[in-house]
Amino acid sequence: MADVVNVAVVAPVLGSDLSFITDVDPAVRAVIVDPADAAADSTDDFLANADVLLVGYPVPPQIVERAPRLRWAHHTQAGVSNMLGSDLWTSTVPLTSSRGAVTATAIAEYVLAAAGMFARGLHEATRQKQAGVFTRTGYEMVTLHGATMGVIGLGGIGQEVARLSRAAGMRVIGTRRSVTERLADVDGADVLLPADRLLEVAAEADFLAICSQLTPETRGMVSHEVFAAMKPSAVLINVARGEEIDEDALIAAITEGELRGAVLDVYDGEFAGPPRPELVELPQILLTPHISGLGDRSMATPVKRLFAENLRRLIDGRELVNLVDRERGY
Repeated sequence: MADVVNVAVVAPVLGSDLSFITDVDPAVRAVIVDPADAAADSTDDFLANADVLLVGYPVPPQIVERAPRLRWAHHTQAGVSNMLGSDLWTSTVPLTSSRGAVTATAIAEYVLAAAGMFARGLHEATRQKQAGVFTRTGYEMVTLHGATMGVIGLGGIGQEVARLSRAAGMRVIGTRRSVTERLADVDGADVLLPADRLLEVAAEADFLAICSQLTPETRGMVSHEVFAAMKPSAVLINVARGEEIDEDALIAAITEGELRGAVLDVYDGEFAGPPRPELVELPQILLTPHISGLGDRSMATPVKRLFAENLRRLIDGRELVNLVDRERGY
């Protein structure tokens, strides 16, 4: 390892105080690189000498070729699908993510709020107000207590969804890719199933929360078949990536009355342009602009702590935690 370890920070979300980096070791030097500069054609001197990259969103499309000394890059987000258009993804530079360290509680609260909105009639109240109507007709009231929350992807965020759901008196059934058989009482879930048993979870869920990473296997996995398995009274909640939902199938299920509604914090192609009109116009769908993780005042703290831990490991020659497997997609 070089005597000096240069860390380039392209992550405005973490603020301007880089002491969490420089305090790791006297040999560490850290400099903030403006995202506009990082995306520019000209090579920044510090970037050219960077050993480590700490990058947020958006990820510069071409950065590895301008950082020939790069030994490791860390992404501030839990999901890494927005790196697919960057040469960081196609490089051999070790990559780590903030999976399990990013605003899990805030996102889980969003899921519970979405479930509560439909359960306690707030969605219908909003619809009636916009229509200039005030009546008890149309309300389909249920309680969260005793309802079933399905969690697709029982990772860091999924486990927090499970914990809060159980606290609300809900039964939780989930999936995890690494599981090979049915398990009971695991990480907040009453029942945990292998990922290929998605239809079983969909059939039992009153609320189906998508918390999985976007991979080739999960792309489009919430399909016509999944919606056909769900109860007509069920609600879909997506806090993962929009590409995991077959939006044609979702719109068909909503318009044909096969699904009560959906709350989407993400949509297919969100990094390329606006959502398709049906997602905005259908009253049964609530769409938000990828904000489920906001509002957590301490959101940067666990990311900083994780990065500092890995930086210490890099300096000491130890294995990094949260290494991304590019073939698996997370």
